[in-house]
This record gives sequence, structure tokens and C-alpha cells, in this order.
Amino acid sequence: MWSPRFNPTPVPLALAAMLALGTVNAAQAQALPAVKLSIAAQPLGQALNELARQAGVQLLFSPDLVAGKTAPAISATVSVREGLERLLAGSCLLASIDGNAVIIKAAPKVSGETATLSEITVSANGERSAASDGTGAYATRTVTLAGTERALRETPQSVSVVTRQQMDDKNLFTLDQVLEQSTGLTRMNRSFGSHEFLSRGNALSYLIDGMPGISDNATGWLIPDMAVYDRVEILRGSAGLIVGAGTPGGVANLVRKRPRTEAHAEATATVGSWNQRRVELDAGSPLNAAGSVRGRALLAYEDRAYFYDAAHSRMPLFYGIVEADVDAATTVRTGARRQHTVTDGYWLFGLPRYSNGATLPVRRSTSLAQDWNRHDATISELFADLEHRFRGDWKAKAAVNRTYGHFDQQAAIVRGSINSATQQGARLYTVNYRKQDIVTTGLDANVGGSFGAWGGRHEVLLGMNASRAITDDYAASTSPGLPFDVFHPNNALLARPAHPAWDSLPHLNEQHYGAYASTRWELHPQLHLLLGGRLSWFDKQTTGRLATDPVSRYKESREFTPYAGLVQDLGRRWSVYGSYTSIFQPQSLYYTLGGQPLKPVVGDTYEAGVKGELYDGRLNVALAAFRINKRDTAIYDEASNDDCLKWDVTGSCYRNGRPLRSTGIDADASGEVLPGWQLSSGYTYNIARGEAGETPPTVTPKHMLRVSTSYRLPGAWNHWTIGGGVSAQSGYLYQADDNPDVSFRNGGRTVWDARASYIVNRNWSANLSIANLTDKTYWAATGELRRGNYFGEPRNIILTLRYTPTL
Repeated sequence: MWSPRFNPTPVPLALAAMLALGTVNAAQAQALPAVKLSIAAQPLGQALNELARQAGVQLLFSPDLVAGKTAPAISATVSVREGLERLLAGSCLLASIDGNAVIIKAAPKVSGETATLSEITVSANGERSAASDGTGAYATRTVTLAGTERALRETPQSVSVVTRQQMDDKNLFTLDQVLEQSTGLTRMNRSFGSHEFLSRGNALSYLIDGMPGISDNATGWLIPDMAVYDRVEILRGSAGLIVGAGTPGGVANLVRKRPRTEAHAEATATVGSWNQRRVELDAGSPLNAAGSVRGRALLAYEDRAYFYDAAHSRMPLFYGIVEADVDAATTVRTGARRQHTVTDGYWLFGLPRYSNGATLPVRRSTSLAQDWNRHDATISELFADLEHRFRGDWKAKAAVNRTYGHFDQQAAIVRGSINSATQQGARLYTVNYRKQDIVTTGLDANVGGSFGAWGGRHEVLLGMNASRAITDDYAASTSPGLPFDVFHPNNALLARPAHPAWDSLPHLNEQHYGAYASTRWELHPQLHLLLGGRLSWFDKQTTGRLATDPVSRYKESREFTPYAGLVQDLGRRWSVYGSYTSIFQPQSLYYTLGGQPLKPVVGDTYEAGVKGELYDGRLNVALAAFRINKRDTAIYDEASNDDCLKWDVTGSCYRNGRPLRSTGIDADASGEVLPGWQLSSGYTYNIARGEAGETPPTVTPKHMLRVSTSYRLPGAWNHWTIGGGVSAQSGYLYQADDNPDVSFRNGGRTVWDARASYIVNRNWSANLSIANLTDKTYWAATGELRRGNYFGEPRNIILTLRYTPTL
């Protein structure tokens, strides 16, 4: 079995292999009067693409036309026209054949007289839109991160997309599961479940539909269920132009599902390891005869246990959205989401280690939680946006998002490093009670388009956005101080104690607002200069309702975050680029011993690379080199000795660290490699160094590889799709926060998965996925000597049955 002991030689070979895919020619379009077709019953868009591949024709259609529709199986030698007629039967769509090109359009409506509709040729091979729902693809041609839709090849930064198809294939139900499958991302487990993901050694920020205002702790306390979302767009590197704070890690943009133009419905039922049971209902249709008002609703419910003892959760979910065309140029959308998750046996802080850094010989199912531990979290969200399209390609958009987040947490916590001689040292040292109410509001308005000047076509986007988070925190604790045997854990050691009075009631008001501008100048038909910048204000006030609560104020005004990029096209398929972005990252969550927020992180990010669009854009490839220079990053202050509870719920205080630099490369390949073969893959090489050349403590491995693939079998076997993947990374050295003299290593790992799906008929399909196929034992996250160490999931199996009725 291959393990991630990376040698220098295979790395460039692997990168060359990914980029060499560009030398494989796409199927040549040939006009054939008859062709042997072997197409399984499946969604109509996928079936049409399959016909185009087998017949060698150029296919043009809009994804909205085929969304929610299915096609019957074909296994016969027929003309292209007859094959199209069979696939389109009952769909209210027609095919127009012009030489080697096939155009799919809506059938004329009959109302007294037959109305002739104009042909719709928005999408070559049905894949030119950023939307991924219903495409069956592992790639999109464009992303919507920066307020406008832009091709990946025209974006001079590293960007990857996890599509709806990839989420469905791998049964990825939550945001943290999606990010764990993404290029260059690693998870860092933090205190009290406030976990976060890192990119290039720095934390990600989060957006919904390209705007701020998402609820706090999207990968910790309030994790979104992914049934609501069409895709996740992930930018690696500084994202100050987008989010207002130039965080050097990047940003994940969660893009909601939209209403479709045709009626559709889908029901799924899932069962899996550890008694996982889940159902989803997703349906929508036009709400008036003209189709100018459209709606969509989604319901889901999940009930499951976990691979570790005591824990069990329940999660009901509702999502609804309505979209209306006010007139030919104006569209308005509004919707709501509510998700409620209750976890009994909630486990905080993970496992300790031996005092010398060695891991404990315990079962992966070991949990140190008490069975009455509980985490009750609710997300309620309202959103709306208005878009107006002017003449030409100019348009204006305004959007608002308001989220009400709440969690109520009670947890008995075990911690303490283990003495190797006595095998003791852990104690059930405290019972923590925490409650938080957070209301976040995000606003964004922008206008953009293109204009001709100086012999070229140029683009501009001007906008402003703001976000505010109002948080009321409640905290209290008791101190049982009971010895705890981590080798034979008793999950009922302590009876549930009475809830004490709150002893900490801080109130936080955090605001971000600013104006931004981005431009794309055509210096030459094949050379474009991207310039942009953002002027930001940041203000955070902390007050309290008790005399002992902390009081502080943290402000930054008129902070300018510049951005520059240059893209040179090398023909129709390839481009090279370079970009620069400054770093400005407030650290208002981290306090010094004196109770003052830390100074912000500042610095610069540089990136250069090459990108390609192959097979008419069905396959995207990229290779990038990056360098991040930053200073004043928060590090744990050993002098705090856990005496900072009034500033930080973990009792920790921090100080600004020395300058750091991170250097590395990213390689990506995603999309359709060959007919029926979908691929999403990425490799990251990252080296972090301190001011004096020392290696800083980090949870970012030097080497990371993420691969997911899916292949629909040809011929008589085309009802079957098989796939698999691998997540591999090299080991890293970690310095214990609670004893800087002790360092320990989290070894490299390779975790495989596999899947298979079967299309029963045009209405029914089944999907089986197996994660951690070889049942690899590994540490998913490492922390301190006394706490914070988590096993990765053992082998687990999920079976999903999907029903799509014919409407």
C-alpha cells in the first residue's frame, strides 16, 4: 500500500501527468447519419451529453431547459435525429440540427396561434454556466466569488469547486465533510468545538452567494447541511477584495440552489454506519402559467450516532426560495432556511496524550464525554436579492442576508496528560455551560459591466458591502475535579449537576463595512490586467452585563487592500498569470494578558501560475506557485497559564508572533477527462518558515493530495458508475501549546474510498459509498498534551436510494 513518503521525483511527474491531459484530443465531431447508441436512463442533460459524445456532434443548450427532466435508455443503431427524438420525448423540448451542430430549445407554446421561440444557445455541452445542479459534472467553467461570474481561466488566483454531483457521489452532507475533500485544506480542531479549516496554513473565511453575513463557526458550532447548496467555490490565498479582510488563507463561497424553470421533484433515503438514517425531499416548479414566478422547497431529516461512544444527533432542515421575473430585465429572489441540530453525548476537547507526547493505546471508539453532555444548535436565515439588467451586459444587484444563530451547550470536560509510569493524570476537571445568541446581517450592492475604449473591451465592477454580528454570550462552570480513567472511560461517572448562575455575560458588536472596485483591462486581445482594491472599516466593541465582564474596543479605519493580476492567454485553451494581494486580518477574537485585542495580521501574498480549459471547457487544469509573507500572527502565551477565562472561553491568552512565510505550489485538475470519466484532483506542497528559518508549529503538512473520480461504464454496462478517491498527506511536527518543550509528530496517512452507483430505470437509482476503505487508523487532528487529539473515522458505508418521478 502506497504511503505518503513523498520523493522529489514523483511530484513533478504527477504534475506533468495532470497537465499532459491537455494533449489528448477531444472526440472529433463527425456528421454521422446513423450511430450505435448505448445510453442509460438518466437525467436528460447527462443523456444529451452522452449522445453528443457517442455521435460526435456539437451540442448547445441551456442547463435550465433540462433541469429536473429525465431521459429513457437507448440501446440501438439509429440516426442522430431519431436518438434525439427518443431522449426528448415528453420533455417539451425540440432539437434543431444544423450540419454538425445540435441546438436544444423549448417547444413552441400553442395558444390560438403558434408562437415561434428564439433558439437558446447559452451552453456548449450544457456546461457553460456556473450552476452545477443536474449537470453530472465535477467541474464548472465559471465561478461567482467576486460579485460577477468569471471563467476559472480568467481568475488569477487558485480556485477549485466542489460540485453538486461530487457531493452526491461521495455522500457529503455537511460543510466540514466537503472541505476535507478539497485541495489544500486541513482541519484544526479548536476548543469547545469551534473548529476551523486552514488553507496554506491560514484560516478560511466564509460567504453565502458571494456575500458576507454567514453565521459564526460554519465548521464548528453551527455547521450548515449541504442539501441546500448547489456548489462550494474555494479560493486559496488572500481574499481581501472579496471579504474585506485580506485573510491569507482564502474563502469558501456557499452557493444556494435556485428554482428551476420546469417542475421537478426528487426524494432520497440514506442509511449508513453507526445507525445513520437520512431522508431528503427536494421539489419545485413554476408558480404561474407564464413561468415568471418559480419556487423550490427542500426538507431533510437526519438521525445518527457516531463512531465514538455516547454521541447521538438529530437534525431537521427546511429550505425554501421563490424567484420572480418582475419584467424582462429585473429578477427578485427571497427565501429562508432553518436547521436545528441536537447532539447528545457531545464530546469536547478530544483525547489527551502521554506527558512525553506519545499517543495513548486506546480504542478509536473511546469518548471521554458524559452521556448527558448536550449541544443544541439552531440556524434561522432569511435572504433576498434584486438584480436588474441594463442594456448591453451591465447589471446591478443588491442583496441582504440575515442569520439568527443559537446554541446551548453543557459539557463535562476531561483533560490532563497521562504519566507513563502511573497511567494516570486525567481528571473530569470542569463542567462548562455555554449559550450564545448571534445575529448576523450582511448587505451587498454592486453594479458592473463592460465598455469599449482605447481599442479594447474592458470590465468594471463597483460595489459596497457591510456585515454586522451581534453576539450575546453566556458562560458558567463548576469544578468536580474527579480522577478519570481514560483507558476504561465511564460515560456516567458524574450525575448531571444543577445549572449554576451565569458568571460571564459578554455582549459583542462587530461590524465590517467598505467599498470595493475591480477592473479588467484589455491591454491586448490576449493580455488582460486586473486591478482592484477595497477600503475597509472594522469596529468591534465588547461590553458586559456583569461588573466582572471584559470591556474593550477595537477599531481599524480606512484600511486599503489592493489587488493586482495579469493574465496572458496562450491560444484558446491556456493562460499564464501572476497576482498580488495584501494581507490585513483583524484578530479581535484573541486577547493579551492585559485584555487588549491583538494587533492585526499584515503582509503580502504573491502567486503565479498556468491554467487550461480542455475539451471545450469540460476539464480545468491549473498549476500555481505562491508565497505568503505575514507578521503578528496570534500565538498562545505560555505565561497565561489558563488564567484568561474572562477574555477567552478556553482560558487562553495570546501574543503577536514573529514574521512567518509560507511558500509552495498548487496543482488542480477537475472535470471530464474522457467520455464518462469525471475527475477532481489536487496536490499541494507547502513549506512554512519563521523569521530565523525555524519551522513553526503548524497543522499544515508539507504534501497533500486529494483525488475523487467517477467513471460510467460503456456499452451494456452503462447503468453502472464506479468511482473512488484518495486523501493523502505527509506527517508534520507539532509543538504542544501546554508544554513548548515537548513536540510530537502526526504521521503521514493515505485514506482510500470507493463507490458504485446503479441506474435502475429513469426514476430510480442507488449509490453505495465506502469511506476509509482499508480501515486506516490515523489521527485526524492533534492538539495539546492534555487534550485536543482526535481519531479519524474508521471504515464506514453509506447507501442512498434516489427517486426522481416523471412530472
